[in-house]
Amino acid sequence: PLDGGARLDREQAQWVLRRAAAMLRPYRREVRRSMALVVVSTAAVLAGPYLLKVGIDRGIKPGDVRVLNLTVAAYVAVAVVAYFATRAQVLLVSLAGEGFLRDLRKRVFDHLLKLSMPFYDREKAGVVVSRMTSDVDSLQELVQQGLLQLVGSLLLIVASVVVLALVSWELLLWCLLPVPFVIWASRKFQRDSNAAYLTVRDRIGLTLSSLQEGISGVRVIQAYGRESVEIERFAHRNRSLYRAHMRSVFVQAWYLPVIEGAALLCTAIVVWQGGQMVADGTVELGTVAFFVLALRNLFEPMNQLSQLFNTVQSSGAALKKLFELLDTPVDLDERPDAVALPRRGDLVVEGLGFAYAGGDPVLHDVDLVLPEGQKLALVGPTERIDQLVAA
Repeated sequence: PLDGGARLDREQAQWVLRRAAAMLRPYRREVRRSMALVVVSTAAVLAGPYLLKVGIDRGIKPGDVRVLNLTVAAYVAVAVVAYFATRAQVLLVSLAGEGFLRDLRKRVFDHLLKLSMPFYDREKAGVVVSRMTSDVDSLQELVQQGLLQLVGSLLLIVASVVVLALVSWELLLWCLLPVPFVIWASRKFQRDSNAAYLTVRDRIGLTLSSLQEGISGVRVIQAYGRESVEIERFAHRNRSLYRAHMRSVFVQAWYLPVIEGAALLCTAIVVWQGGQMVADGTVELGTVAFFVLALRNLFEPMNQLSQLFNTVQSSGAALKKLFELLDTPVDLDERPDAVALPRRGDLVVEGLGFAYAGGDPVLHDVDLVLPEGQKLALVGPTERIDQLVAA
């Protein structure tokens, strides 16, 4: 069933990513350009602390005003480049992402129209509606805000580590002391938030289903005096959704202080150890200032990723359910060689027959002439329809 929830493991995540990548192929040009602009904006972010290092070590300490002025001018130029690169990549990602969502909505809606009535007898109407509403809205949040932040944060973390190692690998080693604990906490957070957000998606579908059933059947509910029963039923679903959301908030609440504490600890280590190295003459003062600022570029993306991971998990769970809906088999599909009916004129049918798969024909040698505008319905048990047509 559509509201069944299993943990989105690595294999399922890879399956979702492959399906999503296939749907993004028409927009690969926009994606490539936006990724190139992400590289440019990341380089601009890293250039700021390095220019500060150059300004301190080559301009302020020697008293070279010319180098200081050039450094300030370069800093302003980098800021301008970062502004235009970020603006352009937001536009390109929005163009690709909104096109992806438009295509996904169309495919899901087209598939829903092809599914036969037994599917709608099995599935709750609210769950089906939630696929087209809350699940797509969850993906829209990722497209509008999260996708660029996700790629940019990952690239900034990797690039920051590389640049820090090139400037002073000895000082970087001191900064890596809290990293094993951060890695352990991140893996635990990934597992817990994965399960929590899958539960949230399921509870949203069940709550919408209860709401839709209560509204559509309000006449029957009032006729039989079942208002209190339905109110308690919806309240139970609502409490379940509340508990699922609070579980996801609790998972995030213990992880964010871990990242913040690790960042403060690394900064303290840099000031303590870097100050000793400056006194010993092994590093310059600008290097310590560079590390303090660059560590912000290292841990701030981790903090953003921890908050964004909730959106990614929620979107991944929603996308998984949408793909499962698209993979629901059609009980009675159109034949590839089906003839399209004319838009106007009489409908003439000769020698029509029909049989269920593996069964005997229930209709055979039927000739019909339906004048334009007339409607015909065959209603009743199959054997009675056969006898009616034969008569």
